[in-house]
Amino acid sequence: MKKLLIALLALAVLVPAKAQMTPEAVMGMTPDLPSAAALLNHWKEYNDPDRQEAPDSDIVDEFQEKWRETQEQIQEMQAKTLKPGMQRNVMSGKVAGTNMTAQQAAGMSEADAKALAMSMVAGKTKAAKAGMTGLTSKDIEAMSHMTDEQRAAYMQESGLGESITAKMNANKGKQAANKKQYQLVTEMTTLAQKEYALQQKALGMISSARDEGYALFDRKYRKTHEALSAEIASLVGPAEEDRAAAARLAAAITAQFKNMYKFYSEYIPMYRDAVVGAMDCCRAQLLPVKNQRKDVMEKLYGLTQSAEYALYAPVPFEASSLYFELSEKIVDFELEFEW
Repeated sequence: MKKLLIALLALAVLVPAKAQMTPEAVMGMTPDLPSAAALLNHWKEYNDPDRQEAPDSDIVDEFQEKWRETQEQIQEMQAKTLKPGMQRNVMSGKVAGTNMTAQQAAGMSEADAKALAMSMVAGKTKAAKAGMTGLTSKDIEAMSHMTDEQRAAYMQESGLGESITAKMNANKGKQAANKKQYQLVTEMTTLAQKEYALQQKALGMISSARDEGYALFDRKYRKTHEALSAEIASLVGPAEEDRAAAARLAAAITAQFKNMYKFYSEYIPMYRDAVVGAMDCCRAQLLPVKNQRKDVMEKLYGLTQSAEYALYAPVPFEASSLYFELSEKIVDFELEFEW
C-alpha cells in the first residue's frame, strides 16, 4: 500500500506541470522555428571550405538558448499551482479497497496496516455470509417450515421486508455506479490507445523524413560524392609536391561541398516540414484526445475518489510537452553518413 502511495507521489513530482496555463499557451511559448533557408545557410557557413572566418552568429545556438530559457520558465511555473493541486488530489484520494485516504495510509505503522488488511478480509467474509438479503440463519430456519402466507406475515412483522427492499435498492444504485465506472474505465483505455498511436505518428514523421533523406542522397547524390571522394584521396599525396595536383584537390573538395549543399537544399525543407507536421499533430490531434482522457479520469476520481485517478489535471499538458520537445529537433537536421 505504501509502495503504491510512493509511486503516485513520484509521478506527481515528475509529471511536468504548467502553472495556470493552458496547453495551447505552453505551445505558444515555444520559440519560432528557424526557416529552411536559415538552416541551410547555417550548414553552408560551417561547411564551406572556402570560408576563412567563423560566422558572426549561430542560429542553431541562438534557438537552443531560447529553447532552454523557455524550458526553465515552464519548470519554474510547475511548482506554483498545478503540482500542489495534483499532490492534494493524490493525498486525499482513497487507497484502493479501503475508505482510507492516501494521507492517512502514509502515517500508518506496519502493525496498523496489517490490522487493516485483516479487518478488510473479515468484513468481506461476513458480508458474504449475510448475502444480499440480510436474512440471518435464524430467520431462514424459522421460515423454512412456514407457508407462503406465514412467511409474508413474518417478514412484515419483523421488518425484514422493508429491510430487504432497502438493501435491494441500495444494491441497484451501487450496480449502476459500478456500471458507470466500468464504462469510464473502458473509455479511458480506448483513449490511451489513441494517444499512443498519435504519439507514434508524430515521432514517426521525423523518423520517416530522415529515412527519406538517406534515400534521396543514395538516389541522387551518393554516386557523385563517392567519385569525388576517390579523386580527393588520390590527390592528397601529390598535392603536397605539385601545384596542379593541389589545385585539382581544392577543386574536388569544393565540388564535393557543392554536391552536399545541393542535397541539403533539397533535404532541409523536407525535414523542417516533418518537424512542423509532427508538432501540428500534437496540437490538432493529440491534444483533443488528451483532453477527453482528462475529463474521463476526473469523472472517475469524482465517482471513486481513488488516488489511482487523481492525476487527471496534467494529462492535456502531455500533448504540449511533446509539442515543445519536438520543436528542439528542428536544429538536429544533419544526417550521419558512413563515408
